[in-house]
Amino acid sequence: MTTVLLLAVFFGTAAAIVLIIYLIDRVNILEKMTLENRLSAPEDTVKPDPNADSVFLGLSGKILWDAMSGKTPEGFNDNDLVALKSRYEHVLTKHIELVFKEGVTDRQQGKAAAKPKLPASIKTLRGTIDSWIPPQHASAIYKAGFESIDASEIDSVRIASYLDDSTELLFSRTDIALRQAFSEKLLPQSQDGGDPALDELPDLSTPVTDSDNDSIV
Repeated sequence: MTTVLLLAVFFGTAAAIVLIIYLIDRVNILEKMTLENRLSAPEDTVKPDPNADSVFLGLSGKILWDAMSGKTPEGFNDNDLVALKSRYEHVLTKHIELVFKEGVTDRQQGKAAAKPKLPASIKTLRGTIDSWIPPQHASAIYKAGFESIDASEIDSVRIASYLDDSTELLFSRTDIALRQAFSEKLLPQSQDGGDPALDELPDLSTPVTDSDNDSIV
């Protein structure tokens, strides 16, 4: 029985290693093909950005979003995109933070609410990438940042609700696990543990004695 388990573990590990090697090899091949296509294209039709992040195999903007949300581009397969998910998590997170900050800045500068810019240029370790998200979610995130300035406690709860609804849906559509709610990261958290008005109320957990009743006029 022990031998069977050891063999199962061995073959399982070997299969995982082979799969990882295959995925890395596919990414390298596709990246090489992308670079070759750019070099062979006419100069007047292709103008690659020297600062562009090549990790995403030439995908950017709405095409990159579609690829990450399940619409595999022509010439790619699902395995080609699996290795990009962890890197795209960084891009999506930075895009959300950028749109939220844009709303905050506009409000602080006394500007009227505006539509967030799409696509947005996101910096990565290897360069920059144009990132696109559905406009309705970008608008909700921008609105959350815009309205968060001087928001009351009640308004903050409402803002946190639609901020989390939009960001959770973005992560869900791209099949990426959301590690922390964006309302916890981006919205100011109340430092007061209770409501002062509630602290002034009598302690109803203490039984009322007859002498207490006699003191009531």
